[in-house]
Amino acid sequence: MALLSLAVASPAAAQNSRPAPELGSGPLPPRAFPGAPPVPGMPGASDEIKDPTTGCAVVNMTAEPNVAITWTGGCEHGLAQGKGVLQWTRDGKPAERYEGEMQDGLYEGTGKIVYADRARYEGEFKAGERDGRGTYVFPGGGRYIGPFREGRPNGQGTYVWPNGNRYVGEFRDNQRTGRGTLLFADGGRYEGDFVNGRMQGRGQRVWSNGARYDGEWSNDVANGYGTQAAADGQVFTGTWVNGCYRDGSRWATAGVSAQSCGFQ
Repeated sequence: MALLSLAVASPAAAQNSRPAPELGSGPLPPRAFPGAPPVPGMPGASDEIKDPTTGCAVVNMTAEPNVAITWTGGCEHGLAQGKGVLQWTRDGKPAERYEGEMQDGLYEGTGKIVYADRARYEGEFKAGERDGRGTYVFPGGGRYIGPFREGRPNGQGTYVWPNGNRYVGEFRDNQRTGRGTLLFADGGRYEGDFVNGRMQGRGQRVWSNGARYDGEWSNDVANGYGTQAAADGQVFTGTWVNGCYRDGSRWATAGVSAQSCGFQ
């Protein structure tokens, strides 16, 4: 069962606000910190970048070359301050656009950013990063609503897939990890433990036909000791291996097909 399959979002120039990858689909982007020095040997890299018209600057935390800005808003001591609109360009083409609050040239407070790949985030920022409550909409239509820490989903939040599936529970460093509930669009659900986006640990899965399995899980399928009450009333209790159970001539599956277990 593929829970998340969209591609990793492309990097962005705007401070440290590069889009988080689609949850569970790939490596996290590298961290960058406020005031980080330019990357050695990168031509034209700078930790500040100025609007050529006003001379007002913002912090370029990723030190990416060939980017430029226009800032419409307040300016104090040469740095963007208060509410305004910040438009980034990359190689002369429009890239990220931020509307919101700035402090000392960094995103700070509440704001909204639209990325070059059409992903968007609206919520709280601290020191140039998504930090606090917010909503992130991915290019493929998935949506995360909840707390962010250092740019990534962390805490009790909600992720909604384009197909209507919904996860409500714990996130740790951009992954569904901890206790949570996965509600399927067909009426089924899973409630229990997750590790790195997969059903793993102890949990209960209920299918739309009324069948249910309560027990141990690993890698999204029944693994370990558990009990399944099938839709026809049969009960199977014992050790499951990769979603397969056999007791003499009796067999059952949980999360996999009978063919994959060699039962048919």
